[in-house]
Amino acid sequence: MRRTFAALAALGLALLAPAAVAAPGDWVKDVLAIPAPAEPAAVDLPVADPRPGPAREGWAQQTPDQRLVYNVGRPVLIPIPGAHGASTGAAPAVILVPGGGFEFLSMDNEGYDVARRLAPLGVRVFILKYRTLPIEGGFAGFQAALVQTFVKGAPAGSLQADVPYAVADTEAAVRMVRARAGEWGADPARIGVVGFSAGAVTVLAATEAASGAARPDFVGMIYGPTQTAPVPAHAPPLFAAIAADDRFFGRQDLGLLHAWRQSGAPVELHLYSAGGHGFASHPTGATSDAWFDEFTLWLKDMKIVR
Repeated sequence: MRRTFAALAALGLALLAPAAVAAPGDWVKDVLAIPAPAEPAAVDLPVADPRPGPAREGWAQQTPDQRLVYNVGRPVLIPIPGAHGASTGAAPAVILVPGGGFEFLSMDNEGYDVARRLAPLGVRVFILKYRTLPIEGGFAGFQAALVQTFVKGAPAGSLQADVPYAVADTEAAVRMVRARAGEWGADPARIGVVGFSAGAVTVLAATEAASGAARPDFVGMIYGPTQTAPVPAHAPPLFAAIAADDRFFGRQDLGLLHAWRQSGAPVELHLYSAGGHGFASHPTGATSDAWFDEFTLWLKDMKIVR
């Protein structure tokens, strides 16, 4: 695992680089505090390394339909009700791993909104609410952290402090879905993880580090790192999508995808000419709007969705 985190240290520098962040007065000023929603379906994930800290979980809203959660200290897996589509019998499972610079999780854009699009495919969908960096000072502290990270640029290397927790939670999620596959109607041999931004960083690290019941059977990385990093032995099929004008990862080379292909594992890469960062459920008019349709075709071509 140390090998993975060393590689991610290089990858993560691009995520929070000051030269790449949004300008002051951009989206950060529009974030508002909201009450925590009910999460009756959430299932606690067993973790061996509880994170200390007094920070209390909080929720915010970026736009009328885009919720963010921060100070996540209790990791949970959220099964999406009714995500059975026309499938019969055991169905493939997809665990969605949202991003947010490890300071928050984009629960709608990279969670619930994507889950609603996956449901008609007959996929069992889960959202992973993994632990994030603790932030003191309540909502005001969260606002200040957003400015520091996404406007001024966080100190190099600060990202990596949360990676071990996020990876442990992702491994625990895969193990839980596999262990409870019968209960949830999932196929234990078709369990995949799809990560967005910091979630893609997490998915890459978890896939490299995991073994046995924690190992995903297929992987999706949406606007995540692409430059050279360790490729796991017996790497699973990989789907990657990124825009060339992505403000965080767009300048990286494609060494990771080349190495994955050289390993013999199936790889599909969509490098869009435009689309920016965060296009999961936000159409921009660019060709990146097609990522989900192409992901669907890939799932069918790989015989993951039958």
